[in-house]
Amino acid sequence: MQTFRNRLFLPLKFYFDKKARNLHFIFFELTHKCNLNCRHCGSDCTKDGSSNDLPADIVIKTLNEIKAKYDPHRIMVILSGGEPTIYPGMWDLAGKITNLEFSLGMVTNGLNWDKETIKKAKESRFHSITVSIDGLEESHNWLRGNVSSFRKAKNALKMILDTPEIYKKDVITCVNKRNIKELDKIYQMLKETGLKRWRLTSVDPIGRAGKDPDLFLEPEDFVRLLEKIREFRNRKEMQVMYGDNGYFGPCYENEVRPRPFFCSAGINVAGIMVDGAILACPNIDRKFSQGNIYKDSFIDVWENRFKPFTDRSWKKTGKCSDCSEWSLCQGGPMHLWKHDEKTLSLCHFKDLIEKKR
Repeated sequence: MQTFRNRLFLPLKFYFDKKARNLHFIFFELTHKCNLNCRHCGSDCTKDGSSNDLPADIVIKTLNEIKAKYDPHRIMVILSGGEPTIYPGMWDLAGKITNLEFSLGMVTNGLNWDKETIKKAKESRFHSITVSIDGLEESHNWLRGNVSSFRKAKNALKMILDTPEIYKKDVITCVNKRNIKELDKIYQMLKETGLKRWRLTSVDPIGRAGKDPDLFLEPEDFVRLLEKIREFRNRKEMQVMYGDNGYFGPCYENEVRPRPFFCSAGINVAGIMVDGAILACPNIDRKFSQGNIYKDSFIDVWENRFKPFTDRSWKKTGKCSDCSEWSLCQGGPMHLWKHDEKTLSLCHFKDLIEKKR
């Protein structure tokens, strides 16, 4: 449970983080193309080859601009999509990024990985690779829409775990109505691979997932998920945590992840989308775009146009207007804010946890 000290300390931490605004992560959405058709996709990616990609020279130009102003050793570049491994020239681009001295990471579905892929990842000096494994075989393949997906994701994970040059490796699991009953078996399966870090999250009502209500956990199952994470963490066999996409109130905040919730969008995190839009996070409403990399300086946008993300008092409306947790939550994660309706599409604390009580 949150201590009295934390409830005093965290608002001060938020204040100083927002004041400093140190860039820690920048995401580049390289492509909307994907080799899967996942039910829970947050960005509506497609196998359609007609969509445009983000040019590699734009990525390098942006990073050169960032390096001229900030220390690249303190910033991690995350390559995303779509599936980043199908982006043409991805490995060449990755090598250029690490030559600029940025740390480099990606999240992958594992479908493309083989010995040659591992060789290229080592040569490109990837610091961090996350593999998505969303249940046991039947549940994972159902969610991913491919009968080979589970087998290939597990094989990718094994190869990545066996590669010491990749410093940080973990698995992310998206918990839904179908795999919520499998958590103990998934835990055991991952522990047996030698995995040291497992992140769990639940489906958010964005992108394609927003059109499939069968994916969303009911309040009792969401609380069950948090209780299970707390149990796993107490075993101390693996670092298990919930992701950073929601505030859970005083009962769970210090119990299910190593640090309390804090939405870093526009404070420590930025994203450049496949169309060049400069956002505070790759998953937020595109209407929050603060500029476009094809015509704007990233540094100018980062330093001068991100006030809506540092002062979030405009979010104190609707269900947030009289919430006792405002000082610790600050209106929840930005990617769940519905720009036109001026409200959160989901408040984990009020819509799930408190409803279970």
